[in-house]
Amino acid sequence: MRKSKLSRRITWRVILILVVCNVFIIGAVFLSDLAISSIESELRAQHIMEGINGKLTTMLSGVEITATNNVAEFEENLDTPEKVYEAMVHELRFNNRYVGCGIGFEPDFFPGQGRWFEPYVKFVDSTHVERKQIGSAQHDYHSQEWYLKGLSLERGEGYLTDPYYDDAGGKCIMSTYVTPVFDRQGRRVGVYGIDLNLSWLEQAIVGEEEKVKQLELVQNNPDDPDDENAFFIQLLDSKGKKIAGSETFDDETTKTILSKDSIGFEGVKVGGITYYISSKRLPRTGWTIVVAQHRDFVLLYGYFLGILLLIFMTIGSIVIFFFMSRSIRRAVKPLRFLSDSAQEVAHGNFDAPLPTFKHQDEIAQLRDSFGTMQQSLKQYVEELKESTAAKASIESELNVAHSIQMSMLPKTFPPFPERNDIELYGILKPAKAVGGDLYDFFIRDEKLFFCIGDVSGKGVPASLVMAVSRTLFRNISAHAAEPSHIVETMNEAISDSNDSNMFVTLFVGVLDLQTGHLRYCNAAHNAPYRISEKWRAESGEFATAIPVNPNLPVGAMPDWNYTEQETEMTTGSILFLYTDGLTEAENAQQELFGEQRVADVVTTFNGAPQELIETMTDAVHKFVGDTEQSDDLTMLAIKYTKVRSQKNS
Repeated sequence: MRKSKLSRRITWRVILILVVCNVFIIGAVFLSDLAISSIESELRAQHIMEGINGKLTTMLSGVEITATNNVAEFEENLDTPEKVYEAMVHELRFNNRYVGCGIGFEPDFFPGQGRWFEPYVKFVDSTHVERKQIGSAQHDYHSQEWYLKGLSLERGEGYLTDPYYDDAGGKCIMSTYVTPVFDRQGRRVGVYGIDLNLSWLEQAIVGEEEKVKQLELVQNNPDDPDDENAFFIQLLDSKGKKIAGSETFDDETTKTILSKDSIGFEGVKVGGITYYISSKRLPRTGWTIVVAQHRDFVLLYGYFLGILLLIFMTIGSIVIFFFMSRSIRRAVKPLRFLSDSAQEVAHGNFDAPLPTFKHQDEIAQLRDSFGTMQQSLKQYVEELKESTAAKASIESELNVAHSIQMSMLPKTFPPFPERNDIELYGILKPAKAVGGDLYDFFIRDEKLFFCIGDVSGKGVPASLVMAVSRTLFRNISAHAAEPSHIVETMNEAISDSNDSNMFVTLFVGVLDLQTGHLRYCNAAHNAPYRISEKWRAESGEFATAIPVNPNLPVGAMPDWNYTEQETEMTTGSILFLYTDGLTEAENAQQELFGEQRVADVVTTFNGAPQELIETMTDAVHKFVGDTEQSDDLTMLAIKYTKVRSQKNS
């Protein structure tokens, strides 16, 4: 009964899915075929527009180069009108593919030539050049758009005018490329124009239309007068005037085309007939190329292909349903046996027997995989019990180790509330449960003994070396007062039997609380910063790193002679010490916090040690965000106030 229900349920689901899929597929077939036809037509239009644009761009690039070279020649020959004519004739003969060229000069540039001096040269035939002066009161070029716009351009700039009929110079439909002319002093003296015959554009457009017809994209029907216009191309200037092409759009359609930089594929009415048009404004000229395709020409192939695919899809769906329904009935039959075994395993019986199948098909592979999973699950549960217990034990031990390590460091602040001559504050944040950073301080004989260090490595090994280093510092500094002696003694102790090759960067200082005299020894640790108003007066800097000698880390080499240094701590000055976990704090972009950001904080700070460390901590947290850190972070700030206690005063 259960097998029958499962089979029936799956079968009806498949039927429902097939019905829904067929509805969507049938609709998608029609839409996709229409879309494909539209895309092909759009791509055809884009290809044609790019071809014409490429030809115009090539022409314009050549004109720009020629104009730039010609203007440079003219600017060297502005002494007399005759030299101007000679230069123009020379350049036109050298560039015989143009109709002509001319220069419209500023009013009275050559006083002897009058207000309107516009020399113009053109080809009379393939070899002879005519030169004449076409400027006059009737032909006042000073007020014409091409002259005014050309005069406003910078050196090397130019633009192509809309096509026009030139009755003064070239005597044909042309367009002019204009660019300004400057004298030797850099003043604008006129506008140079090269006249271009645009008759080739009509030929190019007719040629593109013929290519489409030759490829049988348009099948002409002698009985249908509209079939000749199923595909046509038109070129418009920036004002919507037709430059080339057989058809003309009405004013409303032209206005729509010019209002957009490009039209991908859009239906419009042209003479009562629906056309799909594509247009593109040519950036270097401002002209617009339009390709129009009759709607039936675009969609007829899509309708035919869609109906054909629909027939095949329907037949295929019927065949698929028949075979799939039979396959489902056979496929679900063995699953009942596996279901019973799965129930046993789900209740914790990992030794439940699995059924066997005669055929080695996918169901048999599923049974074998289930058996492998059964054994793996049994083994995993056993290992999980063991690993969970071991992990709990390790975490407990690490928590104890963390508590022990933290208890070794000063944790009560302020540490000397009865004193008015010193303020201290420090923090240590290990990257793991336990870490290798350390700091410590205590007062003996009116001297503050303090240290900060960073053990190489991370985790438990580093924490053990840290504990040893802190203990050595306490024991040695309890009897010795010289920082160099303290560091040397610690170095000998740690170097002895240092098979793990671990070392400690360490800074040890002894501050005389009566005088402010600071003696210190640095063992390859980061140089501390000193913040002092008096230091600003002496050096011009409010905070700067104190000088440190290049000593080796503690434990790196036995018998190393560590050098000692000294300086003075003035009243109100702060000594800021830190480990490389501060400068090497890393954000999500793997950028380091760095020395510069540390310096930016300390150089703008003026307050108590705790405030300094909290400000630095906030800056680091803001920089790294939620990025997990790989190194311990330790900071210690010491402020010397030089106010003696009541007992000593």
